Amino acid sequence: MIEPQRDTIYVLHWGDLTSTVRMLASAKTLRQAHKRDRIVLLTTPEFESFLKHSPFFNAIEIDARPDGRPQTVARDKRLKAAHPARVYDLVGDSNSRKLRGLFRFSKCDWLEILPARKSGEHPVDELAGTLNAAIGIGPTHFRLGGAPSPDASWVDFLARKSRMLDPEYFGLNGPFALLAPAGEEVKLALRWPKEKWASLAHELLQAGITPALVGGPDTREIGRYVSQVAPGARDITGKAKLPQLAGLARRTRFVFGEDTPLLHLLVAAGAPALALYASVEDPAMNAPRGDAPVILMHAPVLAQVEPAEAIAAMRFAGGFSDRTVAA
Repeated sequence: MIEPQRDTIYVLHWGDLTSTVRMLASAKTLRQAHKRDRIVLLTTPEFESFLKHSPFFNAIEIDARPDGRPQTVARDKRLKAAHPARVYDLVGDSNSRKLRGLFRFSKCDWLEILPARKSGEHPVDELAGTLNAAIGIGPTHFRLGGAPSPDASWVDFLARKSRMLDPEYFGLNGPFALLAPAGEEVKLALRWPKEKWASLAHELLQAGITPALVGGPDTREIGRYVSQVAPGARDITGKAKLPQLAGLARRTRFVFGEDTPLLHLLVAAGAPALALYASVEDPAMNAPRGDAPVILMHAPVLAQVEPAEAIAAMRFAGGFSDRTVAA
């Protein structure tokens, strides 16, 4: 029996890590709505190494913003030759609108799916309602926390193929917690003092849980400090790529961190978390979203939060209970 030809569906998205993680919720909805179609993500190179493993896309093209005119011409020719039946524009900037002009004389259905950032709505909830309305499925409005969360649990499939996602690869044997401090690029007032991180690491070690410091190159200083002050803590800062960090989040007991983009990824992977906020009126409107509990702590000055309070919150969310190991 000959299979009917599938339509080509393009999804346009580029942005920072936070918006990319949130986009995974929309990507999952689109995959369910276009089960038999070929879905292509047009994006930029920054997060290709992570997104290329996602089951939501059949292909990823990373020349959304080419370096020069020859690359732009080649990209435009490729897009027009693909004859997409529908384009979901999740960006809505000048670059994506220029691409829309390529299809002004075609039968391509161009849908701009953008949150209006209404007060009292989380971007994930608002975008889910807007997307459902465009697709023609319901509901088209979600209460706070009611929309499907971003999903990065699919890294389990990658973990079965590569031991580089195993905790043991990073020297983590037994129960561990991920500590995700903000980097040096974040204002000092919005960061938890390094002494507090060291105290938290010590408390976790006393409880039989190995603290693992994770983050980008700009967190290496605090990673070195904590591992020196609290012997037994593991410093993985600057050493793990996004798929590996998501894999660790699938196995961790708990995640603790300030309001950083990385925290969004770790929570989307399924880790229970404690997110620390300062100078934010309502953290729930921008909090990381996932299937596990996320506790939000808000303090005018982050130094006011004590490690003992963080430990108590972790216990409340089940971070000290045995968790089923993923993969």
